[in-house]
Amino acid sequence: MTTKFIKDGIAHVRVISPGQGTSAFYKEEQLARDATAFNGGLVFIDHPDRKEAKNRPERSLRDLVGPIVGTPIYEKAGSVGPGLYGDVKVAKHWQPLLEDLGADIGVSIRAGGSAVMETIGGKATKVAEKFNPGATFDFVTQAGRGGKMVALQEAADAKVNEFMESAGFIESDGRSQEARFMEWLDKPEEDQMDMLEVQKKLVDAEGKVITLTEANAKLTEDGEKMTAACAKLSEAIALRDARDIITEAVNDKKHELPDVTKARLVESLTKAAPMKDGKLDGDALTALMAEAIKAEVAYIGSINKTTPGVVGMGESSGNEDDGREARVARKSASYFAERKGTEEECKRMAELFWR
Repeated sequence: MTTKFIKDGIAHVRVISPGQGTSAFYKEEQLARDATAFNGGLVFIDHPDRKEAKNRPERSLRDLVGPIVGTPIYEKAGSVGPGLYGDVKVAKHWQPLLEDLGADIGVSIRAGGSAVMETIGGKATKVAEKFNPGATFDFVTQAGRGGKMVALQEAADAKVNEFMESAGFIESDGRSQEARFMEWLDKPEEDQMDMLEVQKKLVDAEGKVITLTEANAKLTEDGEKMTAACAKLSEAIALRDARDIITEAVNDKKHELPDVTKARLVESLTKAAPMKDGKLDGDALTALMAEAIKAEVAYIGSINKTTPGVVGMGESSGNEDDGREARVARKSASYFAERKGTEEECKRMAELFWR
């Protein structure tokens, strides 16, 4: 039996199938949603090369096969596999060629649109996001992504399979399966599986998914902002608590610190208050305060010892080495409180600049 590809001037083709193509990866939902992008398109023989596309973007009448008929439909159980299927009205002078080579040639889309990068099979892949209106396809020697002409027998087999699936189990009424199939074919389109309606529902569902995705992204963004604000608030509260703890510690009468020293310690130690997991690290703060207060007490004690009766003025009459050691200890604690380095690094800095 001779394979036929054209009936009443119409050729049925699979425009494109889901999967990896030469330009991008195509998903089922995107192909089904963007089928209307092919409405009104013209089909040609061969893709134009770069020079032809630049000099004659509208293409040539010599290569025109004919217009796309209606809107292509995505079929998961298409006659030659899942994909976007459509019809082309073939000009008479192209019909013999397409009939003769129908089994050996392919179909490849020409479409503008957008793409996104996704990980598919563990590999970064460019994925088609949408087709812009004005998409079309051409008959070519090699299919771009599963595009091909569909033989009439294959299309008929697909129609029979559709009937069998929709009919289900029907108790015999004395008629043959063939008679019931012919009656089914004569029914109005709305009584059969209305693929256009299915496609519309798919598009509507896709739109709802996109809307929900965008809403979820906005909620996630707002949640992240709120989390960041809460973290800042928690840190502010922790610093306020740290200031209260430090103020109480430096005002302990057993230290006998001057007021100016107390104020400086409160300011520097509050800025250097150690945090852990967004909370005040009480143990670390206690150690830091003890070291800083100890250094200040030692420094003040050394001054009082070396200059009796005069604090911080004139020449010392005592051991100057004791005064230097106290100054080094004081500055080391100050550097450490300001987080200028590790305890050892702060000590080396103090020894370098204050001896």
